[in-house]
Order: sequence, then C-alpha cells, then structure tokens
Amino acid sequence: MNDTSAVPLDPSEILTYLVSFVPVAAEWETAGQFRARFLGEPYEDASHVFLLAQDNRLLGIVAMRDLLAAPDATPLMAIAREGDPYRVFLDTDPVDAASQAIHAGLSILAVCDAQGRLLGAIPARALMTILRNAHIEDLHHMAGILNKSEAAKEALTAPPHRRAMYRLPWLLVGMAGMAVSTALISRYETSLSTHVAVAFFIPAIVYLADSVGTQSEVVVVRGLSLTDSALLPLFFGELGTGALLGSILGCLAFPVIWLAFSNIGLAAAVALALAVASTIATAFGFMMPWLFARLGYDAALGSGPVATVVQDSFSLLTYFVAASLFVF
Repeated sequence: MNDTSAVPLDPSEILTYLVSFVPVAAEWETAGQFRARFLGEPYEDASHVFLLAQDNRLLGIVAMRDLLAAPDATPLMAIAREGDPYRVFLDTDPVDAASQAIHAGLSILAVCDAQGRLLGAIPARALMTILRNAHIEDLHHMAGILNKSEAAKEALTAPPHRRAMYRLPWLLVGMAGMAVSTALISRYETSLSTHVAVAFFIPAIVYLADSVGTQSEVVVVRGLSLTDSALLPLFFGELGTGALLGSILGCLAFPVIWLAFSNIGLAAAVALALAVASTIATAFGFMMPWLFARLGYDAALGSGPVATVVQDSFSLLTYFVAASLFVF
C-alpha cells in the first residue's frame, strides 16, 4: 500500500512478516489503467494486485501473470480471485497463516484489520521463513532442546551441569523403562534358554516397532500445527498406516525366517509381533505428543523419551506373547 502510515502499531507477531508497499487498485479500474501507472514503483512485492473498495476493504486479488495477459479494456474485477481465501487478520498466528496458504495453494496472503481493510501482505518469501522457523523449532524439540529458541541457545551454551538438568528427567524415565524391560525378559529366561533363536529377534522387533512409532511421532509434532482437522480421524488414519507398515514388515520377515531357521512357529511369532507392535507403537507415537501438550508439557521434548520407553516395553511384551503361542 502506498500509505505505509496506515499500518497501526500493533504487537501482533504477524506484523514481523508483513510488507505494506504492495500494488493496490480500485474495483473500477481496468487492466490497461493499472498497467499505465504500475511501472516505476519500488514495490516490496509485486506478484499480485489487491483490489480494494473505497473504504480499503479487500475485494479480490489479481495475479500479476493474469493482469499482464489481459487486454487493456478488461475490468480487473473480471480477472480477480475471491479475496476471502487470501485473507488473514492481525491476531492470526504466523504458522496458522502459512498453513492456510499451503492448504489453499497460495503464494501470498493479505493481512487485514478487524473491519477487513487491507494493511499489507505476507509474500512467498515470508511464508517460507515462517515454515523454516517452525521446522527448526520442531527439530530443536525432537533433539531434546527446550521449547523456545532463546532457551535452545542457552541449552547449547550453558554450563554442563545445567545442560544435564535439562535432559536428566527424561533419561530417568528411560532408565525406569529399562528396568521394566529387563524384568520382562527375566520372566522368560527359562523359555529363552530352551529356544535361543527367539532371543535373536528381540533387537530387530524393538527397533522396527520403535522406528514406526517415531515416524508417527515426528509427523504429529510437525503436523498438528499445520492442520485444523479433527483429532480422531487423524489418529485412525495414522493407526491404519502403522498397522499396514507392520503387516508388510511381518509378511516380508515370515518366509525369510522360516527358510533360515526351518521353524514356522518362530516365523509366525516374529511376523505377528511386528504387525501388532508396530500398530501399538504408532498409537503411542501419535497420542504422546497430544497428551503432553494437553498436560502443559513440551510435547516434543518429553513425548519422545516416554513414547520410546512405552513402545519398547509393549514391543517386548507383544513378542513374548506371540512366542508363547507359537514357540514356547
């Protein structure tokens, strides 16, 4: 917009990414009239033209490629796209705005005040910056670094004893899980001594199920902020994906183990354990970030270690139950 003073002083975070000097046109203008005054203006972004009513309310948006291809007499309103999908407001979270742009396939967003008057735009480069910052923050979370960028820097530069205090609580949870897993294995000590081959596949089952669950966890940590879909359909969709992956892994493992060990019962136990453990791991991988967020904890920081402990324990339990059915 030409009058940059029209942008109010507002603490909204979205103003960080807003550019105010963008092409605007009146609803009655034609393509030729606008092109005649377009050249020579140092716009901050000139990929789209914003059509405004007399009171500066956003009516529509014209992509520059459509404007350049239109005959001089073409009314801009005739080639304009509806403004609503492009519109966000000052109180919109930048990540939500970027999510809106992605879902609608847009490369720019108009920022309006509560009355719908245009204040400026978030161009494509700013949308990419928002998504990059969100992605880096998620990576910090998954790496076990605190939930704020400033805190993340502090965690990397703090004295060793403070770094240890950031990470120790969740490692203690993992230590408790190790004790549970050890106790579980010890209950089957006699059976494992008799059927040593069963023990060969414990690391593989735990690793594969944990990997499937971790994939689900990463998808949730990064994806829930980019969708407004209901939780239950997302959960069942991810659960189905985990079950399918586990079944595929089990089907691939079954003939290999049968041929290698000449033991169809062992092959069946491993295949069934992979299918069931992967499904359970996916369920925990999906629900843990959501549960931690609801409880007010950093979802990515705490859910990773806790989900890993729970997934590993259930994977072991599933495998031993399957082995009891087909081998022991």
